[in-house]
Amino acid sequence: MNKPKLSKSGVPTIPMNEPMRWDDWLQGRRARRETGNRVAPGIIRRPDSSSDRRLRKLFHGERGLPFKQTQEL
Repeated sequence: MNKPKLSKSGVPTIPMNEPMRWDDWLQGRRARRETGNRVAPGIIRRPDSSSDRRLRKLFHGERGLPFKQTQEL
């Protein structure tokens, strides 16, 4: 697999015809989180939705995976 191309910000771009490496996805996720925190800091998960029954069954009573701080990504 080729090394991914970087955008002007240094974040890897998503390849069109091949899978993205996990490390590259995490690097991009961290950059997206930092950008999003400039607009709406904190956890922005909705308190409930029409999919609650399915989500809570999948995630042991929670609506999704535990929130991770940006530093942990």
